[in-house]
Amino acid sequence: LLFFTIIYNLSLEMSDEPNKYPAATDIEWERKGDYFVADCWMDGKEMDVWYDTQAVWRLTEVDILWGSLPPTVQTAFEGGEYANWKREDIDMLEYPVQPVQYVIEVEKGNLEYQLFYAEDGALLQQRDVSGDKDDTHWPIDKKVAE
Repeated sequence: LLFFTIIYNLSLEMSDEPNKYPAATDIEWERKGDYFVADCWMDGKEMDVWYDTQAVWRLTEVDILWGSLPPTVQTAFEGGEYANWKREDIDMLEYPVQPVQYVIEVEKGNLEYQLFYAEDGALLQQRDVSGDKDDTHWPIDKKVAE
C-alpha cells in the first residue's frame, strides 16, 4: 500500500510541475532500489525521472541522438580511444546537485563501456558494464568536487 501511495503522490507531483515536464506522457512507474522511477515520453524522447522515497526529484535520464550531443562532446569522443567502437546508446543525465552529464555507451566484441562526459567535452568517467554488470545510471546525492 505504501508503494501505491507514494506512486500516486509522485504522479500528482509530475502533473503539478508544469515547468519541469509539461508534456510528459505514457508515464509508467517502477521501483529501483530506494527510488521510484517514472518511465515516460516527452517531445518524442524517452525519459526516466527518478524520485526518492520522500518524492524529491533526484535524476532525469533522457535518451538522445548523436546530433543532440554538444559539439564539444562529439569532438572529444571522436578524438578519444573509443572512437572506433560501436555506439550503442546515448543519454543525457540531469541532476539537481550536479552539472548535466552525457553518457555514450560503446561496445567492441564482448566489451561494453559507458563514457561519461561533461558539457565541455571532458571525459569524467569510464565504466565497464560488460556482461551482466549493472549499467543503471543511479542518482548522485552529493555534489562532486569539480
